[in-house]
Amino acid sequence: MKYFLAIIIGYLIGCFSTGHMVSRLKQIDIRHTGTGNPGASNITFILGWKMGVLVAFVDISKGIIATLGAILFTGDKVVGIYAGCACILGHMYPFYLKFHGGKGFATMIGVLIGFDFPFAVLATCFIFLITWVTDYIVLSTLTITILFLLRVLEYPGGIYALPILAPVILIIFFKHRSNLYRIFVGRQGEKGFSLLFKKKH
Repeated sequence: MKYFLAIIIGYLIGCFSTGHMVSRLKQIDIRHTGTGNPGASNITFILGWKMGVLVAFVDISKGIIATLGAILFTGDKVVGIYAGCACILGHMYPFYLKFHGGKGFATMIGVLIGFDFPFAVLATCFIFLITWVTDYIVLSTLTITILFLLRVLEYPGGIYALPILAPVILIIFFKHRSNLYRIFVGRQGEKGFSLLFKKKH
């Protein structure tokens, strides 16, 4: 029962689409603007870095609240992963937006913070390092996604989180497939991280 409740509550928390709310206040439907993704990166490109930071902060906070809340309530970190993964799914597939949400990375960082804060700090350092070297956020995104999976599996009993964790990891990779294609196949169009700070907002 605790796993079921964790999934339901986590999903509902994740369904709060910060990017959609912010864009509607600016009279823009972010789902049909830019990349069409209501996440922090697209918000930054369209509305500027301040709005992007706000969206990223709230999306990260969703993951922290869902994961840490479940851990504190049940005393079980595996339950926390179920709640956190459900939160990521809610972020990616909010029911009231016809299941059109973000790509889940910011919320996944929140889940990692709630699950293991020291490891999340190290992961954040990797994010900045990989992004600085390559200028592509997506490469750090997928690297941290793999590290997230490995860290959970290291935890005693972490393997029991695989039924929900493995599909979420695969979905995150699937949602970033077009980004990887543009980078590795040489197609133009993948925007570098440095461009974020050239927006005049």
